[in-house]
Amino acid sequence: MLGFIEACSQIRFVLVQNGAWEQCLFKDIKLRWARGVIECVEHTIEPSLIVHPSPDFDAVATFLGWLKRLPVAIRATSDSVADYKGNEERLSSINFDDNVYIPALEEIWFQWLRNFRITEPFLPRHGSGATADKGKIKARKWSGLSVDAVARVCFRYPDLSSACHWPVRSPERVAKVTFVPKQAGKDRTICMEPAWLQFLQQGIRLQLTAFTHRGSHPLSKLVDVYSQDVNRRLCANAVTHRYATIDLSDASDSVSWRLIKRLARRIPLLRYLYGSRSNFALLAGEKICLDKFAPMGSALCFIVECILFASVVELAHRIHYGQASKGHLSGCSVYGDDIICPAEIYHLVVDILTSLGFKVNQQKSFSSGAYFESCGVEYLHGALITTIKHPRGFLLFKDKASPEQVGTITDLANSFHNAGYFLARRLFLTNYQDTYVRIGTRQIRLRDLLVFDDKGLIPIIRPFTPEQWNAKFQRSGRYQWVVDVARAWTIYDFVEWKSQNVPRSRLDRLSPTRIDLRVDEKWSNRAILCLSKFHHWDLLRTGDVETNGSCRTGRMHYKFRKQFRGL
Repeated sequence: MLGFIEACSQIRFVLVQNGAWEQCLFKDIKLRWARGVIECVEHTIEPSLIVHPSPDFDAVATFLGWLKRLPVAIRATSDSVADYKGNEERLSSINFDDNVYIPALEEIWFQWLRNFRITEPFLPRHGSGATADKGKIKARKWSGLSVDAVARVCFRYPDLSSACHWPVRSPERVAKVTFVPKQAGKDRTICMEPAWLQFLQQGIRLQLTAFTHRGSHPLSKLVDVYSQDVNRRLCANAVTHRYATIDLSDASDSVSWRLIKRLARRIPLLRYLYGSRSNFALLAGEKICLDKFAPMGSALCFIVECILFASVVELAHRIHYGQASKGHLSGCSVYGDDIICPAEIYHLVVDILTSLGFKVNQQKSFSSGAYFESCGVEYLHGALITTIKHPRGFLLFKDKASPEQVGTITDLANSFHNAGYFLARRLFLTNYQDTYVRIGTRQIRLRDLLVFDDKGLIPIIRPFTPEQWNAKFQRSGRYQWVVDVARAWTIYDFVEWKSQNVPRSRLDRLSPTRIDLRVDEKWSNRAILCLSKFHHWDLLRTGDVETNGSCRTGRMHYKFRKQFRGL
């Protein structure tokens, strides 16, 4: 199975690099299954039609890359444990004292974060994931909440009387490491933090993210933890603007705690990171000391690695150009381990990352050519390669499904529909026809939650929409998914407009029943799901809005009745 998937991956890599199907391109591929895969594709589709951009090209690229994301040929746990220990030994052997880039990186961290301090009100919270000691249920996470003396000291800073108001005991700083399937032959390492440490980490993350995403902060132009749109836009322009895309392997597990201590030793952030960090991990029943800063599962893992990689790109830009970058305006952007920078500093960035112990994925890093990849999108000559990928939260055909899977199922089914893969869509949905969905204590058939029509698969979301208290109207109700009302003549919403004493002559001239709703890319996932994927039918069925012509992007015209529906 792995041999077949590897052959498909190699053929796909050559195909997307060249943008056309030519027999001579695959002669260097000597894998066992390569010849059979090539003959299968050529027997199904005329090779001369497989040219980007075209539906046939996208179909072949989808076929060759589909199995790569499936959790097949799952690795043995012993192999994953051995790799995890080997990575810890590798990190402990790195010498940061003689690294010539460390002083400059430390200065950048000082410039960016010297004014960051946790201030009142400090609002920690529990996340939605599982924890090492209290499981996933929030009631258990709250039970017996306490801190140790180290956390109490670290969070008692001049700006805070004490951020930890809970009893001082001796809870363990031991995380629990598990392995879950990621893709064919590869696992993803997940670490469950103790509930009380995760509680503190969430509070630090909220304030640190708010601090670095202020409009005046230099990091706000380099990192956007809320969206991948900046990276994807730069990836689309990589050919014309000469950008490079860099991808790292096992980035989260390669951030050394000794490196973070060195870079943050002059700023207050180190105190908070130290007070909320796990020192040990429980791995296959064995307690080991952690040399990494924080494994994946810590609330601070993502934001800290973004700051670290952004400082590396910033240092390379200053060395090469002699001045600070302007973030994405200079072609520099970071989202997790996906890095984009000008092609002129690509090798310098790679050199700095390698000296700090990171492994650059050469197969997914590109500094020249016409093909670029970043944050899950692929562009060839600036044109998007439209493929359908199996979702990371892999789907198993079972008798019962969670409510979270409903969105994944409908999204994948509608992707098949929009791409014209009708047989694949039919076979996919047939396997779910008898599936039940757990909603609280009830079990409802999946097909009773969905509506089939010629536009795709529509979930009936409204009956399960939570109510919200409206302070203005002093009553509970459900808000409609209306984001931006654009009118040339006023900024008032419809309710405020009705309360105004507008002259009749002006009322006729303003035509209040015609309102333009603008599509905003920063909507919530649920709003995007309902408006762009499902063609607004479930909103229209409530009778609160009536369509008056719409388009997939840009402006949508509606006759608007009311924004808030009181119950």
